[in-house]
Amino acid sequence: MLEAPLFNSTDPGLRDDVHEWQPRPGGWQTLQLEQGIWEDEYLATLVEWTGAPACFADVSDSSIALVTGLDANGNRWQAWLNLDRRTVRRAAG
Repeated sequence: MLEAPLFNSTDPGLRDDVHEWQPRPGGWQTLQLEQGIWEDEYLATLVEWTGAPACFADVSDSSIALVTGLDANGNRWQAWLNLDRRTVRRAAG
């Protein structure tokens, strides 16, 4: 997936901060960005290039994430993951 034009045409530092993981079940590929910001339009560019759905997770507090997805028809969705960890942390803190 690192061959996608997205990683050669955006912020020059973006490609240096991206690492590929082993493919996941169902053919899903995973990239990890060490730092920086993943712009919303990057998702549409990646879906257009692959012709397949894609999603990204913005992880905060090392335990919760906002996941944004887009399918090849332009349907967009968002979901929070692990919100109960944030509640437990606040109650314990």
